[in-house]
Amino acid sequence: MEGTRALDQTGQTSLASAPSGLPPSRPVRWSLARKVSLALVSILLFTLLLAGFFAYYKFESVYSSLVQSRYSFVVFTIKKRVEDSLNLGLALRQIRQVQDILEREKMRDPQVLSVEVYDSRGEVLFDTDRGAIGSTVSDALVDALRGNAAQSFGATDEDALIVGQPLINNLGKVEGGVVLRYPSVYIEHGVSGLLLQLSKSIALQLAVFSVVAVAGLYLLFGQVGRKLGAMQKTLDTVIAVGGQAEPGPGADEFEEHFAEFVAKTREAVEHIRDATVEVGRLDRLL
Repeated sequence: MEGTRALDQTGQTSLASAPSGLPPSRPVRWSLARKVSLALVSILLFTLLLAGFFAYYKFESVYSSLVQSRYSFVVFTIKKRVEDSLNLGLALRQIRQVQDILEREKMRDPQVLSVEVYDSRGEVLFDTDRGAIGSTVSDALVDALRGNAAQSFGATDEDALIVGQPLINNLGKVEGGVVLRYPSVYIEHGVSGLLLQLSKSIALQLAVFSVVAVAGLYLLFGQVGRKLGAMQKTLDTVIAVGGQAEPGPGADEFEEHFAEFVAKTREAVEHIRDATVEVGRLDRLL
């Protein structure tokens, strides 16, 4: 009896020294449902942003192609009218009505910066900006005439985009080219509205799906989170003040195994404490 009482007292002493021997348990600030909700909302946000980026990029590409096609048709119209005069045997610089044609096309669209016709050497023969007549176009526009004569070409010039086509006589000789310039901000202005709409759509969808996802996760993981919280509280109490984790009536296999785990954990902690006390006692003797 005295030996059993001594063991009980030793155990009680070991348990009583638990709060000073072990660091306090860190409080659980995020439940399982909150952590899963945060991960799910982050994945949803990343997915929506990625989808929005590709949608914006695709729309910008299509919109740019449509605008270029529109101005390519304007250039093609000018090209055919000039080539009709070339086929009559007139030299390109002698077709005086070209200047009126260019100015008329520019007046139809305020987004057109300029329309010009130049010869195969790059000299500007006709231009909506009459002050530019006699100047020389860039080498890129001259080199574009040596490409496929049946296709239009494009280029960039500072803040302007260029679309052009070569001028060919009835003998198949390239006499020059006609180019139209329009501002690059015209494309940016056209897609800026889409960017705003995409931002609003992403924010709305993220808010709706986040609320649905969080509500569903709390319904699914709420009971699991409460059970894990109760298990942690039980483990902390047993380690701090002793006792055992007794599974309640109707406990499942997992709860029974948890009770065994708590008991073994308590035993391990007691052994560690006793060993620490013994090492301290031997150290003082030495």
